[in-house]
Amino acid sequence: MKIKKRIYSQVLKIVFLTGLLFFNNSIIYGQEEMEDAIVSLSFSDETETKTITATVTDQSGIPIEEVELNFYVQRTFSLLPLGDGFNETDENGELEIEFPNDLPGDAEGNVTIIVKIIEHDLYNDLTIETIKKWGIPTIISDTKGERSLWAAAANAPITLIITVSGMILVIWFIILYIIFNFYKISKIKPLKL
Repeated sequence: MKIKKRIYSQVLKIVFLTGLLFFNNSIIYGQEEMEDAIVSLSFSDETETKTITATVTDQSGIPIEEVELNFYVQRTFSLLPLGDGFNETDENGELEIEFPNDLPGDAEGNVTIIVKIIEHDLYNDLTIETIKKWGIPTIISDTKGERSLWAAAANAPITLIITVSGMILVIWFIILYIIFNFYKISKIKPLKL
């Protein structure tokens, strides 16, 4: 009887703690609800250097200090980080970073600048995307019909086709040679002693 009471008591504790974990996040995290921050961006390219200035305020317009902002430029397969490792706002809620002058853009020179607030204790995650004509225009040449490594199989380089075909023929020759030798070995009659 004592064992049943002890098990029942342990099950009740587990159920209570599970309910506390799943249904009352404010007790676990020690805060009511996270707020949305407001980030405004301004761009300056009047001098030789291009700068991005971000201002972070709360919903009532009060500047927020020590908010880590992550600046990125969209590349083909990932995001290229800009600025220092730690970009935090000052006491006025402002942060200024320098934009590199040598980043390639699309055919017109457009680059997508992304600013993020990630995993802040008091404010929700935020992502802002802006397109600026601050990149170096990239000219994409039309390579249809030319032989290159990245072309389709019909336009692969001739040396690559010959090399791969030769390797396949050598492998098949070795396989057939081994099979032929196995056949010859199977035809050998055992010695009679």
